[in-house]
Amino acid sequence: MNPAVEDYLKMIYEFESDRKDQYVKNARLAEQFGYTIQSINEMIKRLKGMGLVEYKPYRGVRLTDKGRKEALKLVRAHRIWEVFLSDKLGLPWEALHDEAEKLEHAVSEAVLERLYAFLGRPEYCNHGNPIPDQTGHMAPTYKKSLFSSSVGETVVIKRVVDYKPLLNHLNKLDLSLNDQVRILEKDTFAKLIKVDKNGELITISQTIAETIYVTQD
Repeated sequence: MNPAVEDYLKMIYEFESDRKDQYVKNARLAEQFGYTIQSINEMIKRLKGMGLVEYKPYRGVRLTDKGRKEALKLVRAHRIWEVFLSDKLGLPWEALHDEAEKLEHAVSEAVLERLYAFLGRPEYCNHGNPIPDQTGHMAPTYKKSLFSSSVGETVVIKRVVDYKPLLNHLNKLDLSLNDQVRILEKDTFAKLIKVDKNGELITISQTIAETIYVTQD
């Protein structure tokens, strides 16, 4: 399968995972990939012709059963490589995506299974996304955003959106997976949330806080 097709399947799958309404708007794909709407539309037509997606005007695109099966294989390979690159080679989380992207297209299923076993069959990648097992089953996805947390609540960061500019920004804020923070203040008008991490006050925009997923401590 063409790497460009694979990248679209993965992206649609990841967007679907965060939504109750699983249709993904073409504009969102354009924003993520940095392509024109025309380019996105052309690829969607191609994917539809391959039986990988279905498209509804004004709602967007979603994976078919065939497309979801292919996407799961790709996501699995990508996230397994991310664990290896982080845990065994020490790459920072903002560097994992690009390197895993290169490796996932080249690895055989047999080698991937050996790598998965070597790593101890991890349930989550280093951005907190669940890793499907060989049958497609996976641990639960953390879906509660930091911004949806209540003032006074103490939460633990369990997942972040795998987007390099975001990860670089979180590095500057000194926030990472498994950090515990307490919600001090939430201003929905100013679109800000203030949290305490080990006595340090951190102010986070709503846009950023909605890409950080947590569980109650």
